[in-house]
Amino acid sequence: MLRLAVCASLVSLVVADLPVHCLRHQIAGHWELHRGPAGPRRSSCGHQLPDDEASQPPVQLPEVAETILVELKNPNVAVTNQTGNGRWTMIYDEAMEVNVNGYSFLAFHKFELFQRDGLQQNVSHCGETQLGWYHDDARTSWGCFYARKVRSREDEEAVKASLVAAPPRAAPLPQASEERLNSTYHDSFAATLNLLQDWWTAKVYDRFVGRTLHEINSMAGIFRPFSQAKRKESDPYFGNGHGESVPSFLQQARARTKAVKGRRPLPSAWDWRNVSGVNYLDEVIDQGTCGSCYIVATTHMLAARYRIQHQDPSFDGFSFNFPLFCSEYNQGCNGGYAFLASRWAQDVGLVPKNCSHYDPDKLLGSCELKCDVAALQKTWRATNHHYVGGYYGAASEEAMEQELVERGPLVVSFEPQSDIVYYTEGIYTSAPHQRAEWEPVDHAVLLVGYGLEAGRKYWILQNSWGKDWGEGGYIRMLRGEDESGVESIVVGADVVEEAQPTMLLQLASTLS
Repeated sequence: MLRLAVCASLVSLVVADLPVHCLRHQIAGHWELHRGPAGPRRSSCGHQLPDDEASQPPVQLPEVAETILVELKNPNVAVTNQTGNGRWTMIYDEAMEVNVNGYSFLAFHKFELFQRDGLQQNVSHCGETQLGWYHDDARTSWGCFYARKVRSREDEEAVKASLVAAPPRAAPLPQASEERLNSTYHDSFAATLNLLQDWWTAKVYDRFVGRTLHEINSMAGIFRPFSQAKRKESDPYFGNGHGESVPSFLQQARARTKAVKGRRPLPSAWDWRNVSGVNYLDEVIDQGTCGSCYIVATTHMLAARYRIQHQDPSFDGFSFNFPLFCSEYNQGCNGGYAFLASRWAQDVGLVPKNCSHYDPDKLLGSCELKCDVAALQKTWRATNHHYVGGYYGAASEEAMEQELVERGPLVVSFEPQSDIVYYTEGIYTSAPHQRAEWEPVDHAVLLVGYGLEAGRKYWILQNSWGKDWGEGGYIRMLRGEDESGVESIVVGADVVEEAQPTMLLQLASTLS
């Protein structure tokens, strides 16, 4: 028991997604959106495919076609003097999307990487953005932009103080996290978990024996560049969930879980694996060592919704290798977010599985297509990408259930404790002793249903760790208590067929 606690406390903070951390209260306010010239072709705006934190393009434009003054109000209202109210949202702590004046703008918050005392460190500049993308509502005009916040003198002084006080990006990787954990370690861990609680059963999986903590964590998605303790110090809206009074990241009130008025009653249980005897889901896959959970979940969500819409459970599905390595909005096997994956599938498009096959152990794959897009009988793209509730942090149990039943599966993300890799059956809730800090990671899965067992409400989640993990590749997780943050970041999107896939054809032409 002591050894487990020691190992848990020694794991370092390793970064995989962009090294930037901005909170909503830092972003709300007045901004200038500097829009470059628009054209019929979509641009990568200098970003790599997939995006690379170390190769960000210069924040500059050859020409500014228009400067739009916008006020970003809480919780999600964007106001200009031209068209009145638009909308905006944070994309976790990494980016923002602003929809005003007939345009949709997307950009990462600006960050700075530098070396100090032999370590790579970072500073977030939350009042500025990296070079980002925009298009008009008709998707006929595309361009690049950057944004800067309009600050008062007091704001400037606060920004300077926060930059000086910025914590280092990462510490050297401690030896403990690189120790290979043998079966004795895992057997002891699983036995302890089963003694501490009776909600779910833990067991040891051979795939984790002999791996390091770092390797095990890499399967769970995105490493965060700061500890949970640091997040709690800087963000009053961050919490652990599981019945605590403090809401999860950006969730400010449990009152949002009140039932939505004017909508039909929902069934007491739901499961898209069996709706009137029909299964609308893709098979469980094993993502391997690639941190692709966000792409797997998003692509499976889109395919399931297309099957449901067209009542075609035999539809083969979409390639997730294509967006994994071709999207500038995410970082490939180094992680990303379902909202950005959905937006890219909306901006560019979707292709069948056989156009780009997935290799779960190919961490450095390339953007490529093995089919002639122009010859495809059908092409598709996502549409209506959104956070449940309308903006990041606005999801609720009832809203999630409503959209799940009426429109199809959703992508949810959560911050798992180290015990989750031992899950085999039951309703998962974090074991009490695992509240100690481990290596904070965000993991994306597919929400496919909900139910009730012995008075305990649960979500049904499709994971991407293979069919031999959990309940045939699935996990049931405590519902209604924001367990591990599972109800704080929920993404949906739909699929439409596209007769003239202009952006998809443009990208394909650059790869041929």
